[in-house]
Amino acid sequence: MYRFLDRPLDQLDEHLHFLVSAMRHWTMVTRSGRCACRALAPAFAWRGVSAALPDFAAAMGTFDREGKRWLRFGAATARAVSDDEAVLLALVDSAMRGERDAARRIAATLVTEPALARTVTAIEWVALRFLQAPLAQRDNAPRQA
Repeated sequence: MYRFLDRPLDQLDEHLHFLVSAMRHWTMVTRSGRCACRALAPAFAWRGVSAALPDFAAAMGTFDREGKRWLRFGAATARAVSDDEAVLLALVDSAMRGERDAARRIAATLVTEPALARTVTAIEWVALRFLQAPLAQRDNAPRQA
């Protein structure tokens, strides 16, 4: 968590920077009573990670409904990672590294026990989709002769 805390967004790798923006946008859209999936779909499609959106939305919904505490996100224009954003980035980063025990420990600080397994699974799927995206882009790129 501490390696992300107060870091400027432009110093994060592109996946994590995108996820912070998506977290902030999900929160803003949901609080206004709109469908977050519909609002986020174009951005996820543009990044080539549309398959991650359902799991991302499920995890965010679980944090919102079954969280142990309210999570606070930075404003859409904030330039640095907030405390709770740093915790979620550490969770995603653990999943991206295949560190399931670490991901589970972090998630356990955020959600109730009944929601723990499905939250970790959702985050692992988000991580997998983001890790697969560069491969899909590479595989779909025009071949050079």
